[in-house]
Amino acid sequence: MAQQLPGGRPGFSSPGQADPKSFLEAIFNAIDKVARRIAEFAPLGRGVRDAMRSDNGLISWENVRDIAAATLELQRNQPEAITPAIVEAYQHMLDDAKGQVAGYTKLKVSGLPEKVDVFDQMDWIDANIVSFRFLFNPISAKYVSMLQEMQGEAGLPGKGAQKFARGILSLQVGVIMGYLSRNVLGQFDLSLPEPEKGSKLYVVEPNVRRVDDELGLDPIEFRQWITLHEVTHSFEFHSNGWLKDFLTYQMQQYLDSIDWRGMARPDIFRRMREQGRGADEGDALKAGGLISLVSSPEQRAILARLQGVMSVLEGYSNHVMDAVGKELLGSYEEMKERFDRRRENKSAAERLFQRLIGIDLKMQQYKLGEKFVNAVVDTEGLEFMNRVWERSDRMPTMEEINNPTAWVARIKSGRGPARFTIVPGSIEE
Repeated sequence: MAQQLPGGRPGFSSPGQADPKSFLEAIFNAIDKVARRIAEFAPLGRGVRDAMRSDNGLISWENVRDIAAATLELQRNQPEAITPAIVEAYQHMLDDAKGQVAGYTKLKVSGLPEKVDVFDQMDWIDANIVSFRFLFNPISAKYVSMLQEMQGEAGLPGKGAQKFARGILSLQVGVIMGYLSRNVLGQFDLSLPEPEKGSKLYVVEPNVRRVDDELGLDPIEFRQWITLHEVTHSFEFHSNGWLKDFLTYQMQQYLDSIDWRGMARPDIFRRMREQGRGADEGDALKAGGLISLVSSPEQRAILARLQGVMSVLEGYSNHVMDAVGKELLGSYEEMKERFDRRRENKSAAERLFQRLIGIDLKMQQYKLGEKFVNAVVDTEGLEFMNRVWERSDRMPTMEEINNPTAWVARIKSGRGPARFTIVPGSIEE
């Protein structure tokens, strides 16, 4: 168990059809209005202005950092400092969680993170900006080419398209990073752009403290719960040699095939409204959410593979948290109920923003994945469930996520789904 720290609280503070020209002009007008409002907040406005003046790539990453940092100034309260006692407490929690997860799952692992990096929000931005560059740089050139082509078709001046795109892209990425830095509680980082550095485990203590205070949770047990979740993710990836390469390959295939012109189709808003009506959680996730509107069949197949893997990752981790947490944490049931209720009570604006940047999809992954894992464990046991980590063809498809008995039958028969692409060079026992 994590050691009690000195002090009272244990170490912690408590739109329709339109011709291309009119459609594009409408976009520019809307962006102009937003930019004017942003400019009213000086630090954020300066970041956007400097990004548009920069000649440093199609996304100005220095200014992305400035924009993300500026969003932190919008917080009502400034976070308290992180003390050495807090860092030490998390290290004890990491050691405890490793033993608990190993004892329950029986997974054989090596190379697990040896420490927890206890971050403030700016630390999280600095640690993740390399990964954001890894994801966004391959698609930024296509984005600019699309804008230039659209401007030519609409009879608008082509000069300055790259400058315009740089400012908009930098703003978008910066705001997303700023939002996430204020909401991420814990993270298992695969270090995809820098594999030689190994995986890492982060907690963002100011965010943990804020949620702890808002919900009135036991401060030690809440942090143990978060650490346990991220440690389980580290076990999932370190119990095999193929999963990291598989995800990287599928992500690169998907990003390389994106056609951003689809975002400018005049019927985009009608299609968004139609997709938003009457779809249940499984259908929405299976369809890929809003991004499926601009995806080809090939892209949707890749996205479905990614979603299947992510659903298992999140569902398995939640299953372990439930099984271990109930035994380890006295306030587990109350804590989970309060935390789940908080997730459901987001404002409409925040839910929309989360859906647009993909967080809403992850929430669905938690639910569908956990339901799948629990169903398999209930009927076949955890040892059978662990076969999902052996090879990439053991991963369920989205159809099987929604029908666990089909996955169980396939695994027992030894068949593999033909749609799964085995990554060249991955380790497959």
